[in-house]
Amino acid sequence: MKLTDLQQQALADRLFQAIRVGQGIDPPSNTLDYDFDDAYVVRRKLVDHLIAAGGKPKGHKIGFTALAMQQMYGMTGPDFGILLDSMFTPESEPVRISQLSNTRAEPELAFELSRPLEGQGLSVADVLAATARIWAAVEVIDSRVGAMKARANDSLADNAGAGWVILGSRSLAPGEVDFAALTLSMEVDGLAQSAPACDVMGHPAAPLAFLAGKLAALKGLGGHLKAGDIVITGAPVRSVEVRAGSRLHAEFGPLGTIDLTFA
Repeated sequence: MKLTDLQQQALADRLFQAIRVGQGIDPPSNTLDYDFDDAYVVRRKLVDHLIAAGGKPKGHKIGFTALAMQQMYGMTGPDFGILLDSMFTPESEPVRISQLSNTRAEPELAFELSRPLEGQGLSVADVLAATARIWAAVEVIDSRVGAMKARANDSLADNAGAGWVILGSRSLAPGEVDFAALTLSMEVDGLAQSAPACDVMGHPAAPLAFLAGKLAALKGLGGHLKAGDIVITGAPVRSVEVRAGSRLHAEFGPLGTIDLTFA
């Protein structure tokens, strides 16, 4: 680590304030020399702020799991964050984005775990065996650190830009989903794109195996994968900016569709 405890806490405080007021900050790495170990600690302190404000841990998000997203943001591998219950909002209501920063939307699959999952070297089969249901999901990213200008440590410290998660109304058991044939598509304000679900690290469950190994190595600093957790595993397509008044339509094959408006 390169930062003192006080510096780590100060950065977590800045990020929490950015969330509270809905205004982003410049990437911290522009003026602060810190590494991934620092970022994990800052992220933990930021999440502690969110929990103290009333949120309860509900799962995890994994980002930059597709080459399209890594190229878009200049990343070389996945990042991850902790989801709280306060980040989930229903499809039936307009998604409130007026208090978010750098808002972008993307379609993903969500895995609902049936049992705890942790350890190095897990396979896709291991993940599917620990999964109760698969859901369609749309993530609305709330990057407080400049998104396109941020470095990997900035994104990690910022809880991977966790903003809103919207789950679809239909779920399936893992054995009912033909992942190899599944395509995710999304249209936002007339801009349409689609990609195979398996463009995410070769299989949508692969990022969860990656996360299980990372959390084991972090020894609790990144949280734990527990029964009942919802984990979104990244989008195979590029994220798209959304504004108040935007309309989104996403299709997930047998998992149905999600239609959203933003306010």
